[in-house]
Amino acid sequence: MPLTPIQIFILMCGFCSRFHAIEYLPVQTVQRVVPGTDVSLRCDMPLLSESSTLHWEKDEEQISNTTLMYNNSAYIILHTVDEHSEGKYYCRLMEDGRVETVRIHTLNVTSDSCNGNAKIHPIYRQISSNSDVLLICKSSRNYDSLKWTWEPRPNSQIDLIAFEKRRQIQLKGPIKPGRHSSTEYNSQALIFHISPVNFNYSGIYRCITDTGIDTAIILHTIRVSVEPPDGVLRSHSVVLTCEVSEVNGSMTLVWLRMEGNRGVLVKQQIMTEKNNKLQLTVNLSSYETDPMNWQCAVFTESTLRALAPLTISLTSTTTNAPSTAISTVTIQAINKHAKATASCVLALFTGILLGALLYYCYRKRMSMHSDPEESEPVYINISQMRNDRERSSTMENRENSPEIYCNIRGNRYGKTNINKRDETTVTSDNVTYATIYFNKSGFQT
Repeated sequence: MPLTPIQIFILMCGFCSRFHAIEYLPVQTVQRVVPGTDVSLRCDMPLLSESSTLHWEKDEEQISNTTLMYNNSAYIILHTVDEHSEGKYYCRLMEDGRVETVRIHTLNVTSDSCNGNAKIHPIYRQISSNSDVLLICKSSRNYDSLKWTWEPRPNSQIDLIAFEKRRQIQLKGPIKPGRHSSTEYNSQALIFHISPVNFNYSGIYRCITDTGIDTAIILHTIRVSVEPPDGVLRSHSVVLTCEVSEVNGSMTLVWLRMEGNRGVLVKQQIMTEKNNKLQLTVNLSSYETDPMNWQCAVFTESTLRALAPLTISLTSTTTNAPSTAISTVTIQAINKHAKATASCVLALFTGILLGALLYYCYRKRMSMHSDPEESEPVYINISQMRNDRERSSTMENRENSPEIYCNIRGNRYGKTNINKRDETTVTSDNVTYATIYFNKSGFQT
C-alpha cells in the first residue's frame, strides 16, 4: 500500500527528530587516576557561535578551577586530585537561552598510589609565590620503609623525606618542606609538600618503598616574564617570554590574548628535546587597552597541561606632544621634586605671615606707650615772637594816638626816632631758641 504524502511527512519529521536527539546525546567517559596527579578535561563543540559558551560543572554545581575557551573547546585542569575530586563533571553548552549537556566525565581516584605502577605522571607548575606541589605516597598496606626522592638530572637522585621502621620521619635534601609535609608516618600516607615552586625544582620525583618504586612524577616548571619589567609605557615595544624547564617528546607553547576566559591565538611554537631554547617570545609594538591579560598555554598533543597568566599594566604620561611618554621613574622623580618645592614655598609663606604678625604686634605695643605726635619737638624763635608782639602793639598805639603818629611822620627825616631800638640788627647772638612740648590734640588754631 503506497504511503500518502501526509504519512511520508510524518515519517520524515520523526526521523529528523530522532537524528537530532542522537546527535546531541552527551559523550560519556570514565577515567581512573592516581592521587596527587593532575587531570585535564576537554569538551569540544565544532560549531560554536560567538554568543554561545561552554563551561564545566561538577555534580550540577559551578566549579571555580582553571578553565579556558579556545578553538571551540572548553578546558579544565584539576590540580593534585584526591578523593574529594571524584564525581561527575558536566560540560554545558549555553546558546540562545538553552542549556544542553555536551559531555559527562566521571572521575575515579584510586585509594592506593603505591600500586606497583611505575608509570611517570607529568605535572606542570608556574613559578609564582603561591604555587605548590603535593607529593602523595598513599597505600593500604604497611611498609617498613618509605621515602620520596628527587632526580633533577639523570643519575643524581637525592632523598627528600624518609621513614624507616620504628624511626621518626627524617627530612633531607635541599628543598625545604612545606607546611603540609608529613611529620609522622601513620601507615597510610607519606606526603612531601613543596611551596613555593622554583624554576630549578623540575625533575623526576619517586616514591620508593621496601618493595621498589611505586609512584613517579615528573615536574615541569614554567615561567613567564615581560620586558621591560618595571612598568610598561604606551606605544613602546614590549617582549613577552614563556619558558619551560624541559621537554619530553614534544610540547606546544601558545601565547593567548585573553578576552574574559576566551583565548585569542597570537603565536605558537612546537618545542622538542632538540630545541636549544625552550621558550616562546612575542614582541608587542603598541597597546590600546589597559590592562592587558595574557596566558601562556602548554599543550601536549591536544591536552591542555598548564596555563601561566600574565597581566600587563600600562603607565603612560604625555607632555605637550601626545606621543611623548615619560617613564615611571621620571614621573616619580618629578613628583618628589614637586612635593619638595611645595614644602619650601609653604614654609616661606608661613615665615612671612609670622614675621608680619610679630611686626604688627610690636608696632601696636609701641603706640600704646608713646605717641610720636604728642612728643614732637617744636622750635620757636623767642625774639621773633617778642618783636611780633611789639609790632602789633605799636600798630594799636598808632590807631589810639593819632597825634603821636603824625608827629612821628613829621619828624620822619629828623634825628630823633622813638623806634630806634627796633632798628637794631638781629643777629644769631640775639636769637634764643627754646624747645616746647605740647599736645597738638589739645591745641586750637
